[in-house]
Amino acid sequence: MAGTPVVIVAGPAIIKIAAPASGTLDTLGYTENGAEVSENVMTLDVRGDENGGDAGPPIDIQYMGEWHLVRCLLTKYDEAIADKIRAGVAGGTAGTPGTSGSLYLAGLLGWRLLIHSTNFPRNYLHAIFDQPKEVNRGTKHSRLLISARCLKNAAGVIYNATTT
Repeated sequence: MAGTPVVIVAGPAIIKIAAPASGTLDTLGYTENGAEVSENVMTLDVRGDENGGDAGPPIDIQYMGEWHLVRCLLTKYDEAIADKIRAGVAGGTAGTPGTSGSLYLAGLLGWRLLIHSTNFPRNYLHAIFDQPKEVNRGTKHSRLLISARCLKNAAGVIYNATTT
């Protein structure tokens, strides 16, 4: 039986990364209003003649896995650690594209991404920062926007609560 609904406060979100995913965690910085997480379930429609074949509604829907999209807007961050993400592949160099055709997971070119909040930490084991990275440059304080696609590891785990 479920409990009574309450207000949930995760606490300040400190963003940490490790590159490669099994390396030492570095503190990237603090978010402006927490990290936004979209949990995406992948499905496949099963078509059948009983509902009109391809033209009709599915007779069932097949679960095909899931992945999460994590978006963080940081207002206080370490530029040197941000460059690790800008490199495109873990262990790369910012401003120098990696090798085309490289595999993130098999090649250990992904990151570990930890949303280290006081009450509800999320430790993503395979994060890939393949979305555009945005930063403003000028007299106003810089804000860094990063997004990562997070996938399951070899054990089938997308995230856990490990903070070390």
